[in-house]
Amino acid sequence: MSNNTADTPQARRTKNHDAQINNLLQDRDGGIPIWIRSPKGRPEHYTGLSRAKLYELAGEGLIRSVSLRKPGEVKGTRLFNLQSILRYIEGQETRNSSKGVAHV
Repeated sequence: MSNNTADTPQARRTKNHDAQINNLLQDRDGGIPIWIRSPKGRPEHYTGLSRAKLYELAGEGLIRSVSLRKPGEVKGTRLFNLQSILRYIEGQETRNSSKGVAHV
């Protein structure tokens, strides 16, 4: 048995999940976006996260986001990277699997 950390069950699960996420995101015929907008007054469609939670996670650097605005403008459109959100959720599930609950 090797000491290679890439052979651990957790590493294999993470690699499996990453492959599944990549497959979902590459399937553009299914209509799954790469970037999403934060919802107003309801949970986000693909993840179930609220607008406040998306901004909180992005502010903490836990998920990727980008603000589209012209130089000098105050307002813009904030987009969140769906793959980074799904990876964050998967990481929470893996981290908390012994408790049986994913805390987001």
